[in-house]
Amino acid sequence: MYNFKDYLARLSENSGVEFRLSLDDSVALFDSIKSSEISLLEKELWLGAQKAKLTISKDFEMCITLLKYSIETKYREIFSMREQLVINMLEGKGVSTEALYNALPFLSNRCTLFLVSLSKNRYDALNVIKESYDDENIVSMIYKDFIVILGNFEDELEHANSIKDSILSDIYTKCYISYSTFNGGADDIKAAFNDASLYITLSKKYDLKEMVYNSGEIILEKLIYNINDGMKDELFIKFKDKFSKFDSEILSTIEEFANCGLNISEAAKKLYIHRNTLIYRLDKIYKDTGYDIRNFKQASIFIIAFFIWKERRA
Repeated sequence: MYNFKDYLARLSENSGVEFRLSLDDSVALFDSIKSSEISLLEKELWLGAQKAKLTISKDFEMCITLLKYSIETKYREIFSMREQLVINMLEGKGVSTEALYNALPFLSNRCTLFLVSLSKNRYDALNVIKESYDDENIVSMIYKDFIVILGNFEDELEHANSIKDSILSDIYTKCYISYSTFNGGADDIKAAFNDASLYITLSKKYDLKEMVYNSGEIILEKLIYNINDGMKDELFIKFKDKFSKFDSEILSTIEEFANCGLNISEAAKKLYIHRNTLIYRLDKIYKDTGYDIRNFKQASIFIIAFFIWKERRA
């Protein structure tokens, strides 16, 4: 019922008008024109934010404006229904499997849900995304404080970085992007949304430098987030004065050393300093706190406390 291509086929059959609908890159979305020897007439139309071309026989010239109106109206109607269906699923409202797969057939395969968080220019960013992903098998919309993108993607990280780069270059706004994969079903979509929104919450809470996150890259932060308040209070009280005395140089050193898996050479490269300079800073941290973060056990406690301090000072 809600499939756009099915609608085009019924429209051609019921009206008796053969026509071709092509995207701006000349890809035919639908084509019922059987003869190659008839004179053709073309008219531009819009499918959402994407320009398209309607081609019919000159014999049906009087029908082209009405046909254009019907196609554009149905396209808006269908995609509005799709967005509302996604909202219903995200809010836990009952959606039957039949209705779900009729409206969003791509959900029967492995899907990815992306969330994009921006402090401003959200609608401008959505337009940028729609220009890149104006496809029947992808839904992009604004829901609560996020831009939601739902569809089938081969390389999720590559797409996430592409979205980030497009937003940065087109509207000059910093954004956080998270994603979660799932296999169809309303409950799975809601769970994927909750996971992805948590990743963004954690990235902001702990002031992480990266802008793209998935479950594999934010496990430590998730563990720290779920530590009980009593233990957090204990670690915060123990370390807060030590961390508060550090300057930005030492704080950056702690963060980068942790991000590099306690690897001195790699952390020195990321910080653009000599290896010996990094060792000097690590020695200073040891002297001031009593924790040698080159030692895995001591580093584990220290880094957990560091994240709790960042959370509490925000």
